[in-house]
Amino acid sequence: MTSRFDGPDQIPPVTTMGEIESRVGIPSLESLHAERDELVKVAADLKARHGSFGSYEALRKVEWCRIATAIRTQAIADGTKMTEAAIEQAAHASGQYIDWLTNATLEKAKWATIENRINDIADLIQRGNVICRYLTAEVNL
Repeated sequence: MTSRFDGPDQIPPVTTMGEIESRVGIPSLESLHAERDELVKVAADLKARHGSFGSYEALRKVEWCRIATAIRTQAIADGTKMTEAAIEQAAHASGQYIDWLTNATLEKAKWATIENRINDIADLIQRGNVICRYLTAEVNL
C-alpha cells in the first residue's frame, strides 16, 4: 500500500530572497514579476490597437470600407442604384460592422482590466518594500 507521502519531497526551488519574503509574509518579487510579465504580453497587443497612437481608428476605417465596398458591389450585381449616403448608412448599420465595434469595445475593457492588475502588482511590490522597511526599523529599536 502506498501513501501520498511516498517519493521525494516536492519543494519548489526558492531563492534566498524568496525565502525571506515568505517568512515576512509577502509575495515573492519573482512571482509578482512573472505574473506582471505575462499580463504585459497580453496587454501589449491591446495597447498597440487601442492606446495612444494605436491602430484602432485605421483598422475601423478599413473594416467599414470593406463592408461599404461589399454593399456597393452587391448593389451593382443586383442592378440597384444606391447613393453614397445610402451605402454609408447600410455599412454603419451592418451586422458585421456592429460585431466589429462590439469586439473592439470588449478588447478595450479587457485592456483596462489587465492594466489595472498590472498596477495592482506594482502596488503589492511597493507595499512589500514598505513592510520590509518597517520590520527592519522595528528590529533596530
